[in-house]
Amino acid sequence: MPSGRGSSSSASVLAEAVRAGTAPAAILLEEPDLILAIGAAVAEELYGILVPVMVVAPEVRAGIADGALITIGADGTVRWVH
Repeated sequence: MPSGRGSSSSASVLAEAVRAGTAPAAILLEEPDLILAIGAAVAEELYGILVPVMVVAPEVRAGIADGALITIGADGTVRWVH
């Protein structure tokens, strides 16, 4: 998505989604979002579950179709199936 939406409560919403098992596997953004990064860090600390929050170039995000299978390598490489 282009950027995070909402306010400071986004961090707690993400952490709660992790606890409930409903969080996304990863979040890809065009713009950095400190609040979502904090939520991911808190969730990892509290629940031991990692939700990567990555910033990708707009052209990368634009090339990813809805429903595409995305993999994120240990080096941060984003790959997807068209």
